[in-house]
Amino acid sequence: MKRLPSSKKKDIDYKRLDVLTQFITPTGKIEAARRTGANRKQQAQVVRAIKRARYLSLMPYTRDDAR
Repeated sequence: MKRLPSSKKKDIDYKRLDVLTQFITPTGKIEAARRTGANRKQQAQVVRAIKRARYLSLMPYTRDDAR
């Protein structure tokens, strides 16, 4: 089970890709809160940061798939 960083909101930021990639499945989906151990507020922050990073092209929307 993955855990959120122990400190506050500053660890959950769209620029911290090393933290955000822990909450993405290999297929590119965002992990559920019950799997990450996040409460409602933390999960909302994670989802918001991931969506921002995707919008700014810092993270891919899907996995890198060679077809």
